Amino acid sequence: MRHGGRAPTSRRSVPESSTSSGTWPRRRNVQVRNDLTFLPAEPKVRRVFAPSGAGRHLMRKSLLVSVIAAAAASAAFAATPVLRVNDTVLTDGDLAMAKRVVAMQMQGMPSTDAVVTRHAVDQLISKTLVLQAARDAKITVDPKAVAASIDEQRSQLGGPEAFAKALAAAGLTEQDLVQKETDRMIIQKYLETEMTKRAAVSDADAKAYYDANPKQFAHPEEVKVRMILIKVNPAADPKEEAALKARAEEARRRVTSGEDFAKVATEISDDPSKAKGGEIPTWIQKGRMLPDLEGPVWALKPGEVSQVLRSKYGYHIFKMESRRDAGQSTFAEVEPTLVNFLKNRKVDDAIQGVIQERRAKAKIEALDPAVKAALEPPPAPAAPKSGTAAPGAAPAKPAMPAKPPTDAPKQP
Repeated sequence: MRHGGRAPTSRRSVPESSTSSGTWPRRRNVQVRNDLTFLPAEPKVRRVFAPSGAGRHLMRKSLLVSVIAAAAASAAFAATPVLRVNDTVLTDGDLAMAKRVVAMQMQGMPSTDAVVTRHAVDQLISKTLVLQAARDAKITVDPKAVAASIDEQRSQLGGPEAFAKALAAAGLTEQDLVQKETDRMIIQKYLETEMTKRAAVSDADAKAYYDANPKQFAHPEEVKVRMILIKVNPAADPKEEAALKARAEEARRRVTSGEDFAKVATEISDDPSKAKGGEIPTWIQKGRMLPDLEGPVWALKPGEVSQVLRSKYGYHIFKMESRRDAGQSTFAEVEPTLVNFLKNRKVDDAIQGVIQERRAKAKIEALDPAVKAALEPPPAPAAPKSGTAAPGAAPAKPAMPAKPPTDAPKQP
């Protein structure tokens, strides 16, 4: 986990979102609306509010679909013990699933099987230590809640018959999944109770952070808009597309004839923003919209309505609500998200503290050569060919064994 003013940012960008309207490009490690359509306007604030890495994989709900898929891919493993953390034995199947998760986290980053294994072993150890801490704290969950969660997720596999076939293909029993879901819910409850006790953030804390980091809340010129979207299926034939365009043209005619844009958006739009009259709640800056839309929208003056615009998602109509020059977001604008960021950082610190404290006392035993190699410190950088250290360089310190890797991949 990193500390400091800003949360870590991703090394790579993600293509435009295909969810919802996808009008604004989506990037990794950015806090977005639940519908994933629009990004926050303030770029440096986005960096502050990016999810931090520590503990996020412990809290994420693991759908049975993913668990079964990973288990099926690992079905060739014979549940051979490969790692012992205190009294908990982890198998090659556990390791294989953890490696699949890490491989997805590191997608696009240079890595080797040894690197993936090292991070997977570290995550298994961390998760096991937190689970043990939760059990020591007498955290329990209601079996009925576990059953309800599994029932809910069973439907994602197509019902009982498909569920049973998937389990058989993966070589798992339903009890295996019950245990995994129980463990997940215990960890989540522990983090939501014990860890959040240490994460209180006052208004004064948030204001102090805001005052101390003004550059992180700077913004360029921005606009606020409302939008009506008429979605067009990529497979639509010319007749269907013509009907949808006519629907968009009629919506624009109503607005330009004096009807309230918000009312028409609520009735007509196919975008989730229709629930708020087409309002896009965040300020938008240049570069945040699809190229086909940005020019015409930014040419609007406050109160003006765009022509019907076509994008790969369908037909759009925009109303320019307001514009503002480059400046700094007010504390009132960022306070709720800033408080949430500071709380998350404190929770991450608390989780990391638990892991480090318990790991220092834990009996961790490798039962497999690959796991044993993963627990060894990574090789030190090669010495300069001249055999001499760079001017002013401090002597290298010996690596400490059995420490968690510091370059673990961050969660999406």
